[in-house]
Amino acid sequence: MTHDSSPTTELHLASPATLGARLQALEAQVLELQSALSQAQALFQHSPGAALLLTEQGQILDVNARGAALLGTSPSVLQGRSLNRFLESSSRTSFAVVLAQVFAGRGRQTSECQLLRPDGELLDVALEAVLHVREGQAPQCHLTLTDVTAFKLAHRALWATQQAQATQLQDQGLKLRALQEEFEQVVLKSGQELDHTLTRAQSFLTLAQQQPDQPGHLLHVREAVEQTRGLVSSMKQYMQVRFLRARMRPVDLGRVLREVLKDVGDQLTERGVQVTAMPLPTLYGDSQAFQIILHEYVHNALKFTRTCEHARVRVRVQEDSAEYRIGVEDNGVGFNMRQKDRAFELFGRLHASGLYEGTGLGLALVRRLCERFGGRAWGEGKVDQGATFWFAWPKLPAEK
Repeated sequence: MTHDSSPTTELHLASPATLGARLQALEAQVLELQSALSQAQALFQHSPGAALLLTEQGQILDVNARGAALLGTSPSVLQGRSLNRFLESSSRTSFAVVLAQVFAGRGRQTSECQLLRPDGELLDVALEAVLHVREGQAPQCHLTLTDVTAFKLAHRALWATQQAQATQLQDQGLKLRALQEEFEQVVLKSGQELDHTLTRAQSFLTLAQQQPDQPGHLLHVREAVEQTRGLVSSMKQYMQVRFLRARMRPVDLGRVLREVLKDVGDQLTERGVQVTAMPLPTLYGDSQAFQIILHEYVHNALKFTRTCEHARVRVRVQEDSAEYRIGVEDNGVGFNMRQKDRAFELFGRLHASGLYEGTGLGLALVRRLCERFGGRAWGEGKVDQGATFWFAWPKLPAEK
């Protein structure tokens, strides 16, 4: 025959001393639990952030002082009410999703919503929600709210300022582009009008020189007019290149050189100039820019070899991993390297204008073109031992 053993039977059988010890242990556990509960309640109430405890339906079970202040009423009024009553209508759906995720055990959830206080003030808040579980009680949502209204206002103001600045920059860019186009037209039109005036002056001088006993100074006037026409032509070309609308593509530099030499073919034949060239690469850039650069360099070489009995021009090529270097070498009068930078300045000259024609704009134009595409231009030479004018072109040019 068996006998059931139950706690009641054990208590009847236990001695008074044993019962006393057990009661003391239970009392200590109760006090410990009460202390922990009081501590948790104090932490909740005195939390530096706005905190609420909610049911799965969003009903407020408890709220601390900061939470009540944020919602614009007292804790006693809030307890038992639905938080939805304090949410702006467009925020209710997103908040319901947050609650559902928390009670589904999806971990910590964050979002943003707008609170509508009883006084009508609308607040932007960031929320953080976690599941809060206590033994013997239904799960609750611990919700922390942070007022980010000032941050949102500042963000919107900053965004509005940025948009206004972007619009202003766009307007300024359009105005600047219009001014550039206007300036270009003024320069080109002025050059055309000046060219017409100089043509008439030159025609008058031609007629005057055909008369007997014409003054000797008319010859000097004619030369001055011709130089002025050359300067106007160079200025027009400089402005055209300054506003060149580049078309980037692979360009066979050998073909460009052949076109340049064809343009000066009569001069090469008459003077017996020997021209040689290394195999030239295909460069990525604008064909018109290469045409101008090689034309200026070849024309420069022919000009400064005019006094040579056997003029020679050689086109050289160097290459490294980043760029190609193309040089036009001659055996002409050369120049002093202390003046090497002057050649590429606007109206810069290395030799007297009375000895060699030119406006001093050609090499400045070359440097401007090279720098526009990330390249370089420079010269090397020695007096009476010739010169080499180089331009370096990047293998991956970027128009500036």
